[in-house]
Parts: sequence; structure tokens; C-alpha cells
Amino acid sequence: MNMTLAFAFGVAACAVLPAAALAETVVKREALYDVALDMDRDGKMDRAMLVLVGPGRTDFDELTKERYGVGEGERVDLHVYLGAGDVTPDVSQKPSFTKQNIVDLERTNWVLQPEARGQGSLVISAAYGWGARKSMGDSITIIYRDGSLQVAGYTLDWEWATEVNEPEFDVKTSDGICDINFLSGRGDVSFNGDAKKPLKGKFKAVSLADWSAKTRPMICDSMMSLAIDRSVKN
Repeated sequence: MNMTLAFAFGVAACAVLPAAALAETVVKREALYDVALDMDRDGKMDRAMLVLVGPGRTDFDELTKERYGVGEGERVDLHVYLGAGDVTPDVSQKPSFTKQNIVDLERTNWVLQPEARGQGSLVISAAYGWGARKSMGDSITIIYRDGSLQVAGYTLDWEWATEVNEPEFDVKTSDGICDINFLSGRGDVSFNGDAKKPLKGKFKAVSLADWSAKTRPMICDSMMSLAIDRSVKN
């Protein structure tokens, strides 16, 4: 290869490779949902925003206003903007707090509108099997205390229909709710509308920064599995 061809080849490579690499790394950040509330309880409204990170939303419709099915290559982050509750949401602005992967997509893939509740608390909910015969939902309650965001509560609810083929076709259904209050350190569970029963153990508060699939209280999963197993056997 002569020098002229080598130079031309090198220029072409430099023109193509960065563009390809850029195409692989560019992601969009879009405001999926937002809600105004006074999280730090200073009398000024703050804003919490669920941000969709990925290739870009393409299926926005009326249903998306209520819930969004997260697709391949997407994730959902939480942005909290203190003192910005009266400002038009802008995902390009630097948030006061960020929590990446606020939803465990290996567990639940439907993200719901966040809710503002009493005492400046924020509820983030996600679900698996929305509208299906086997469905469950996770919710975490987030509060602002002592300059940081903390997980104050966790709830797991389910409606689970299991097909039983012996001795004859039948469907066994289980529903229930497991609720933990990290502030009090207590939790309870209810099966099929029965009275609540206290969970064993003392539950410690978890900072939102440390919240993950590993720190999520697994006792609620155990209660759900136990309830489903009992419904099949009975």
C-alpha cells in the first residue's frame, strides 16, 4: 500500500470508528413521570422525577400516563430536585439527589406513576405481570431526613393463580400483602384478606443510596411463596 492510499485509509477509519463508538454510547434521558411534594418539609415544593434512560421511548400512549413497560436496554432512575416543585421539569438540570436503577427490572418491569403522601413521603411502585393471572407489585416509601433520602417502608403485594391438573383441572388463587415500616422496625403480613399478623424480627432503616435487590427484605418473598404453596396444597 502506497503512502497516499495508507493516508486515505487512515482518515476513513478515523471518520467511521468514532461515529460507531458514539452510536453505542449515546443514550437518551427522558422524564417518564414526575410529582411535586415537600420532601424536606421546608414549606417549598420539591420535585421527584422518574427518568427513563435508554434508546428513547417510542410507545408513549394513554396507558403510559399510568404505567410504563420498561423495554430492553432501558433503565429507570430517580431524580429529586429540592426547591424545584414550581419549575417546569427539566431532566437536563442537575438533581439534588439521584438513585440509578430505582426499579429492579429483573423482578418487575412495569413502572407506575409515583405518589406523594403525607409528611413529604414519596412512593415508588413497580409491578410484574400487570393484568395477568400471576402478578405482584413492589413499593418503597422514600423520605428526606437529616440531609439524605431514606427508605421508610417496603410493601409487597400479590395475586397469584396456579393451575392444578390433578386430580382434575383447577385453579388455586392466593393474594396477600406484606408491609414493613423501617421507622418502627416492624412489619406484618395478611393472606387472602385475613387479619394482619406480625412478622418476626426487627427491621433496620436503609438509606436510599444503599437500597438494592440485596438489601430488600427477603422475608416478604418468603411469605408470598409460603402463601402460594399453601393455596396449591389446600
